Amino acid sequence: MTDRSCLSFLLLPRVGFGRLVPTALLALGVWVCGAMMNPAPAQPATHEEEEEEGPEFLAKSEELAAVPVNDIVKSLRLNARAMKLGKTVYDASCASCHGADLKGMPDKLTPDLTDSEWRFSGDDYESGGLIKLPSDVEWTVRYGIRSGHPNARGIEGGMLAFDPKFRNEEDTKDYGTTEYLKPAEIDDVAEYVLQLNGQRANRAKAARGKALFNDNTKGNCTDCHGTDGAGFDTIGSTNLTKRRLYLYGSDRASIVESITKGRHGTMPAFDGVLKPEELKAVSIFAFSYAAKPPAAQGRRPQNATRGAQGKNIRR
Repeated sequence: MTDRSCLSFLLLPRVGFGRLVPTALLALGVWVCGAMMNPAPAQPATHEEEEEEGPEFLAKSEELAAVPVNDIVKSLRLNARAMKLGKTVYDASCASCHGADLKGMPDKLTPDLTDSEWRFSGDDYESGGLIKLPSDVEWTVRYGIRSGHPNARGIEGGMLAFDPKFRNEEDTKDYGTTEYLKPAEIDDVAEYVLQLNGQRANRAKAARGKALFNDNTKGNCTDCHGTDGAGFDTIGSTNLTKRRLYLYGSDRASIVESITKGRHGTMPAFDGVLKPEELKAVSIFAFSYAAKPPAAQGRRPQNATRGAQGKNIRR
């Protein structure tokens, strides 16, 4: 999911409106006295509970369905409803994996939705996807990540298993059973990745690993992670220079395991599961918690095509 990927819209604050509260004790006293003097049949209550703000201040949920999600956040009444409904949907459908505080859960391998790091590129034309919009979150929620939906994110950004016996059917079809990196070479690449993210690393091994990292007949890691290891949000590849973004662990053993076995994290598609207004509301709710990213964060891969000859590995 993200890089989870931020705030180009400022969410408008919900406006609270006070209501007059009757002086209960006085009213009760008057009623009791009157009842004693002039008994009368009990009258039905005018209402059982306090009503919500009127429709001029808070839209009805069904109104969200017909409005583009990027326009909902421009309206006080629509945005207020989206935030209210979005929290309800998030608590019921998302919190079990992403946490009640939206900061992700390590045991669920889910990213922090409140930081400024976006796993996938946005759709804003003028910025080339650098500016993120609520619709970018909606796409992920609606179609998921490697969910099996044809519009899912991450289809082109899975991590190849360099040990052939761990490859899934798709990767085996694309890359066969060739062992591009031997176990000792995987160790060297892992050492270089440790160096990339600022951890202690053996210099000699890291140097060998860097060569393999850049060799398009061996590791060819630059196709997905770039020559600097910072990744490309257009395909959702991890920024290897930031340890906190390693969903599967940034220690040496975890990195070796990721290279050896590959990684294909998933998120289910909620299209058809949630109502249209719920999809939009929860997307706006999640978007509201994301920090604004640096302007120059997004990057595009130099080579976004799959290896046609099987050795130009891009995962």
